[in-house]
Amino acid sequence: MPMIADDGKPLQALAACIFVLVLTLGGGVARAAESQSGAAIRQLSFTADVHVKANGQFTERDSQVIEALTRSGAHSINPYQQKFSSALSKLKVVSAWIETAQGKHVSVPKSDIFVRPVQAAQGAPMFSHAKVLNVVLPNFGKGDKLHIETLQTQTKPYFPKQYFGEWGVDERRSARNQKIVVHAPASMHLKAAQRGGWRMSHHTQGGTETFKATLATHHAHFPAPATVSAHDYSPLFEVTSFPSWASVGQAYWARAKSKAKVTPRVKKVADKVAGKLHGWAAVKALYAWDSAHIRYVGLELGVGGYVPVSANKTLKTGYGDCKAHSTLLEALLAARGITAYPVMINWNNTFNLTPLPGPDFNHAIDYLPKYHVFLDATGETETPGQLAIGERDKTVVVAGPHPRVMHTPGGQPDHNKLVYNAQLQLAPDGTLSGKAHMTTSGWWAWYNRMMFSEIPPGAYGRLMNALLKNGGGGKGSFQHSNPRVLDKPFHVSAHWTTPAYAIPGKTLTVSLQAGPYLVPDTGGTNDPVSALAAVAGPNKRTHSVSTYLGEIDWHTTLTLPAGYTATYLPPAAHIHNAAGNFSFSVHAKGNKVQANYKLRLAHVLYKPAQYAKLRSLLRSDLRDLNTPLVFSHSKSSS
Repeated sequence: MPMIADDGKPLQALAACIFVLVLTLGGGVARAAESQSGAAIRQLSFTADVHVKANGQFTERDSQVIEALTRSGAHSINPYQQKFSSALSKLKVVSAWIETAQGKHVSVPKSDIFVRPVQAAQGAPMFSHAKVLNVVLPNFGKGDKLHIETLQTQTKPYFPKQYFGEWGVDERRSARNQKIVVHAPASMHLKAAQRGGWRMSHHTQGGTETFKATLATHHAHFPAPATVSAHDYSPLFEVTSFPSWASVGQAYWARAKSKAKVTPRVKKVADKVAGKLHGWAAVKALYAWDSAHIRYVGLELGVGGYVPVSANKTLKTGYGDCKAHSTLLEALLAARGITAYPVMINWNNTFNLTPLPGPDFNHAIDYLPKYHVFLDATGETETPGQLAIGERDKTVVVAGPHPRVMHTPGGQPDHNKLVYNAQLQLAPDGTLSGKAHMTTSGWWAWYNRMMFSEIPPGAYGRLMNALLKNGGGGKGSFQHSNPRVLDKPFHVSAHWTTPAYAIPGKTLTVSLQAGPYLVPDTGGTNDPVSALAAVAGPNKRTHSVSTYLGEIDWHTTLTLPAGYTATYLPPAAHIHNAAGNFSFSVHAKGNKVQANYKLRLAHVLYKPAQYAKLRSLLRSDLRDLNTPLVFSHSKSSS
């Protein structure tokens, strides 16, 4: 669902320059320190010299030296690659040569420099003018250095008379001798800002403004698991002509407004789909139709990274990218008297806007002011009014006649919930039989609907086996409600057997973390909470973390073989703090055990100052769930 120029992957959208990601993993002044950091490559220098014209065109000459510290590092930059739009810009290699570890100079033959179309992301077809420049490095190995100079000429700006340049050093990478120089007409009124230690200067001479930024050294830092994207905090230098974020929304709206025109074709479809429905009922019907009937295809032709095709054309072709989906939904809703505006957002682990305004987004959705809801028409299985993972708790720009900065909903545990009820039976030979019913809403339902929309029923057995593999294996299957019904909770029933779950004897030790939990991105885990163990690991956090949990409400009844009584059950826990709530209790009566568990996280994003409360909550959670239940048999000879 990208809204980027020149790239089919949902990464940061870069308007008028190349976002320089420094190709190193380690940092420091001393070579020994860099190798000890685990660095595979090191950038010894990088210089960008940019000349901007008043119409937004520019040239950028980049010179850099990259050293391979390991064999894998040498492989990672061979071939050296750089992407560009062949419709809007030109890119060429001015010079490229290798300095071997022995000090030998090896030129890169012209025959090893070539341009190829960008390969579309797996499962995401694309029509694109994006190309990738490839520079094959002959016999490039450990200790060798690549010296390369490239020249990019932007022949057509994405936005007329506008310029936005961004250069960054990923927090997990290291660099030395970074230097950016931008020359532009003073009439463009450019602004510059930095984050992370760049030294800036600015002067004007003869009607030309020059901005300069240098970064002497950046040391590698490897963030803990679940840390937000480094784009939220890593060193960054920006130059922009956009005076405000509202102006970014205004620039997008200037090109997108006419594309959402209500044509006779649009009106016919809207009336057919909505029928006699009005208000929110009509919204749901039109949203569901758009998401189900328009195939996602990336459209990055020319300025198409930022300019949508018309709603009328999307109806004709039956396909479109995120901008096409949002534009069509705006038109369909307008045909029924309902207003919607496009929203620029990042679908990734980036939550905040950069220091200066620019079209730095990779996705487009819609905002309905009357209902104060955001809708993503590319999300075929999203609940109307409830965004999926990757779109929540984000600072976004809403375009339209009155563009503004807004924030998408955060955790909303009442609306993003998994309710799990299981009945387990342990046989005398240790085989566990289980039945469970899962009721999901919000992003939990989004994921479950998506899974069962894409996996054929004949593969449910394999899915069950994969979900049980870390808990002793087993077999079983699923039944579920209709994944195309988006405005109701999604239900999944499961049955399974695990052949060697426990070893009954004089003493029996079991865990209640059994079952096929359907957890977004962590389907191989025994339970959804174990995925949060990494979050609670570090004592302190330097950067924010993201969790995407909402609420889990879990109830399990376990029936043991006759004769077993509880010897040890973990104590009940009830914790409430600013991060959320956690409660856990286990009760045994005869050979039956009842466990009740609830974890409720108040936020998606937790800042470093909030982390201590989150860690306290999760550590209590993990401790209680990982504590085994112990039973003894009434007959000592068992």
